[in-house]
Amino acid sequence: MKNKIFLITLIVNALLLIPTYGQEDSIMERENLMEEIMERLENQFDNIEEIFDFAEDIDIYLQNENGRINLNQLDAEVAYNVLHLTDYQYYQLLLYIEKYGELVSIYELAAIDGFDQKLAEKLSKFVEVKATQKGKNPFVAFFKKSKSNLLIRYRQVVEPQAGYEKGREGGYLGNPMRLTFKYSFTSGEHFAMALSGEKDAGEEFFKGTQKQGFDHYGWFLNFKNIGVLKNCVIGDYTLSFGQGLMLGGRSMGVKGSGAAGVRRFPALIRATAPMNESTNFRGTAVTLGNAYYTGTIFYSHRFFDGESSIGEDGNSWFEGSLTSTGYHRTDKEIETQNTTRNRVYGAHFQVKRRIFELGITGLNTQFVNPVTPGGELYQKYRFAGRSVANGSFDYKVILHKTILFGEAGMSFQQQKSGFGIVQGAIFDMDPRSKLSFLFRYYSPQFISLNGSAISANSSCNNELGCYLAADFVLGRKTSLFFNADYYHVTWLKFHTDKPSYGGELQARFCCNITRNLVFNLKYKFVQKEQNSRINDYYQSVNKINKHILHATLSCTPVSWLNLKTEADWLWHAPPNLPFKQGFLIFQDIGIQVDKISLGIKMRFALFNTDSYDERQYAYEQDLLYTFTINSYYGKGVRYYFMVDYQFAFVSIQARFAQTYFDDRAVISSGLSKIEGNTKSEVALQIIFHMN
Repeated sequence: MKNKIFLITLIVNALLLIPTYGQEDSIMERENLMEEIMERLENQFDNIEEIFDFAEDIDIYLQNENGRINLNQLDAEVAYNVLHLTDYQYYQLLLYIEKYGELVSIYELAAIDGFDQKLAEKLSKFVEVKATQKGKNPFVAFFKKSKSNLLIRYRQVVEPQAGYEKGREGGYLGNPMRLTFKYSFTSGEHFAMALSGEKDAGEEFFKGTQKQGFDHYGWFLNFKNIGVLKNCVIGDYTLSFGQGLMLGGRSMGVKGSGAAGVRRFPALIRATAPMNESTNFRGTAVTLGNAYYTGTIFYSHRFFDGESSIGEDGNSWFEGSLTSTGYHRTDKEIETQNTTRNRVYGAHFQVKRRIFELGITGLNTQFVNPVTPGGELYQKYRFAGRSVANGSFDYKVILHKTILFGEAGMSFQQQKSGFGIVQGAIFDMDPRSKLSFLFRYYSPQFISLNGSAISANSSCNNELGCYLAADFVLGRKTSLFFNADYYHVTWLKFHTDKPSYGGELQARFCCNITRNLVFNLKYKFVQKEQNSRINDYYQSVNKINKHILHATLSCTPVSWLNLKTEADWLWHAPPNLPFKQGFLIFQDIGIQVDKISLGIKMRFALFNTDSYDERQYAYEQDLLYTFTINSYYGKGVRYYFMVDYQFAFVSIQARFAQTYFDDRAVISSGLSKIEGNTKSEVALQIIFHMN
């Protein structure tokens, strides 16, 4: 049966079950799906400091589905995260089936409150209507349908880098190849397992400090939906509860993703074997329950890289970041490898009814060695010590076409405690408009090491803010999306030496000019307060304004050709300095030849920015399960060429990308330094599908 790839959620780090594609599958469908993912994640770009690979997050969005989704057996997670139904639509669908029996046609959706003919036609690409199969023994079908897949990926920068010079003191110990693999096995709907490995560029491989082969291994065993056992994971997994205040991945919903995107749809436990070092838990997690009550318990541990020092009391203290790059390429990086570890354990209990949900979460985080923050004043409220305990309460209530939701939590550490709250509402004004509001407050003392609730900063503390979003359907072919965020940082932060204020304003206009021609125009205004930098010294705090404009024209003149033109402009006004700007324009070409299952993707881009502060970000087509955002800064040209070919049980992808800089003779610095003005990268990926 033909397989399809679906967008499944904005929750962190999900189970990757590598799909099997028949030769009749359309590579263009996958390409359009990746564009949709990019639209929902692009609002995170401002915090990216370099080329960013969303490989860890792609597991969240891509999952194998055998055939289409049966509307008569639609669970909440799929309804929200795959089909993007609202709470009200899902509630009305269940109510309709309860009153009138199972659906016999997809187009019955048009008769259900909250749906219309247009939405039914859109969903028809992904769903079907079949009679439910009741009373099926899961153990009978346990090994009825099984498949396994093996992915092997190679990537390398072509130009010589300084760190690979022979005899260089403190240089890279390994070769410049980055290698990854992932093997997954699934059997029916109740069992899955996976094993992955990664070697970063510069790390040794089966020798020296890495005699075990890959520097990183990920794995899991996963049992699901066997009686009262809803989910059990042994190995690597992620947790997401409530609105992500206590536990939630970094991709659990973002600002700017529409009025409905402000609310999180937690998945509780997700098994994942990431192909890079990540913030995943490793241990055991179990969810038991039924459709109305679920209980989850979990235990995990994780290692961290950093330096240790001996305090006056003779105890060892950990000095380092609690976010790891995973690089172990040099003697210095290896010396700081796995300096400390923590253990996280806790439980979550949830009550679910058709119109409301209630949840309680409790967890404790303990470190082997006490953690010490830096000595800067802005780091006064950072986590320090050996342990922290957290507890929270979350809820969701449907009141006709209004959804109220939120989470409130506290942290307890020694004699200190902190408080955090997220409270939101989504209003379905009418079929043509939707409005959402979210209030958040995280006290400076609030510690949430594993949280990812919506925030203007990188952590859930030291912030008070209000977020507003609205969606409007202006006509059959036009729509307008608006959102605004205003926040107050209640304590100091990096490069801001006093409590500060900031805000964002964004408007996006979409027009389907014809069926095959789509125009998008987006404007974004960002204001924040930051220390002024004069002669390399930071002085008084001033407001910094940024104006960002994106214009995109997508066209499919014929079924086998997809064209996209985008122009981006950024206007930056540093205090006491002349304004600066950055430009980016690129042309994408996608060609699909279905008869021979061949896909070709190309881009040619021109960029010119006054400095790094005016850098531009753009999503790039990359190898399957790799979601790459490239930063463009300086002056130059970038292009890439990618080929995707599938035959029988093998999928092959090859990619070449090169950036030419017109404003420098040396690229980067330190061990990454390249003598010359070009940087090239080659990548190859092979996937074996074994059914």
